[in-house]
Amino acid sequence: ARLFMQFLGDTIGIPGTVRLSAQLQGNELLGLGENASGQIFSWAGSRVTPFMINDRLAEAAKPQLNLAPRFPSMEFGVSAHPVQPEHLLVRNATIWTQGPQGRLENADLLVRRGKIVRVGQNIAAPTGAVIVDATGLHVTPGLIDPHLHTAILGGVNETGDAITSETRIIDVFNPDEIWTYRLLAGGMTAGTLYHGSANPIGGTNLFVKLLWGALPSEMIVEDARPGLKFALGENVKRTPGRYPNTRMGVEQIIKDALIAALEYEQKHKNFNPRSGLIPPRRDLQLESILEVLRGKRGSHVHAYRADEMLTMMRLAEEFGFRVTSFEHAVEGYKIAQELKEHGAIPVVWTDWNSFKVEAYDGIRYNAALLDYAGVLTTLHSDHTQLSTRMNWEAGRMVGKGITEEEALNLVTLNPAKLMGVAHRLGSLETGKDADFVIWSGNPLSAFTHARQTWIDGRRYFDREADLLMRKEVQQERAKIIQQILLLPANERRQTAPPRGGRPQELE
Repeated sequence: ARLFMQFLGDTIGIPGTVRLSAQLQGNELLGLGENASGQIFSWAGSRVTPFMINDRLAEAAKPQLNLAPRFPSMEFGVSAHPVQPEHLLVRNATIWTQGPQGRLENADLLVRRGKIVRVGQNIAAPTGAVIVDATGLHVTPGLIDPHLHTAILGGVNETGDAITSETRIIDVFNPDEIWTYRLLAGGMTAGTLYHGSANPIGGTNLFVKLLWGALPSEMIVEDARPGLKFALGENVKRTPGRYPNTRMGVEQIIKDALIAALEYEQKHKNFNPRSGLIPPRRDLQLESILEVLRGKRGSHVHAYRADEMLTMMRLAEEFGFRVTSFEHAVEGYKIAQELKEHGAIPVVWTDWNSFKVEAYDGIRYNAALLDYAGVLTTLHSDHTQLSTRMNWEAGRMVGKGITEEEALNLVTLNPAKLMGVAHRLGSLETGKDADFVIWSGNPLSAFTHARQTWIDGRRYFDREADLLMRKEVQQERAKIIQQILLLPANERRQTAPPRGGRPQELE
């Protein structure tokens, strides 16, 4: 039999409510307990008197739950936005600029108001500058994941229709997702959030900086190139009861949508506002597709097989646009020359393969062979947990023959070029945003971790502060549990507390 109980610990010299669980064997108990501070301990007991029922319960005073405000109102929330120093100088580091300067030893990085001013040796510190001693450490641009499904509320696939280009990730973006903070802990500073791959044409994507604790509007990178998700292959054709169910149907429904978008454009051009007739109905679905055809929006195509990528490139060329990227591109190595000539960017994994039929021909040298062929290539995660260690993924490419600098480009400069933000992100050069990571060692080593992650010259992650916050989170959790345990059973509700406001909302 199992025993669960809780009681006020003052009778045994422990403050607060104590929770115990144990296995009952005869007259002996052996189990675990948790005190009011959240500490776990083991305990044992023996029956000394026969069991007797006692209906009297001591009336305990209910303590006030007084927690510090956090933004967002959850674990690892912050009390205020990180301060942006007027001047910031990172000294004596190995700096991977990913730009013309290459890798610099014993170098400095000077930042003013969130922008990089200079990278080089022996830079004099401006008066009042915040100085970070990075002796023995490495500094790189912030990592960028060009394919994520993180921080999205309510699912990433709208499967009710085959063409859903009117849907927008911006409408379901969740800035309070805890994985935003965890990605910062892995050196990630920005990423692209995508609609899923259940539709031949899905929704529009969103490129954000991971500004933990900020408002959604502050996290969005407005000058990133907008994009629309397309998809080919198994994921698209296996939705029951919905056309298409074959690969030929997938190609045809995309072509039909492209034709419909052009006809929609022509209807609006032909309409005479003086005619007195009702103007053509606005179609949000076709407008997104038309933006792709007119070069105002990128096309990001989920695809594994070489034949399907060739089909999509031919279709795009027929309609006069370029496929911006092939997401996953597991068989990209088979058609490297065609990808290069078309200008499509393969967004690939390091070694994911054989997890479904269309991934059987995936190889670990995919990215390396594409790089050798001169195809601009990026790595991606497509998986939130994997995205916390994209520096390791880049490091694995060194074993496939790619240089260290080119390997790091796969998760910094190259995805910045893909998303149209290389003028701001992806390398440490004068005038660019001060988005950088201070690493404990070589960033491509599996033994390395991020010490600090900075975005716009503000420190959004600090490992030392994180270790302290872990203890605070444990203590706050224990306080909340104690408060709940003091309530009568019929008053306990398993609902989330109201979400706290952010600094701007409280002003």
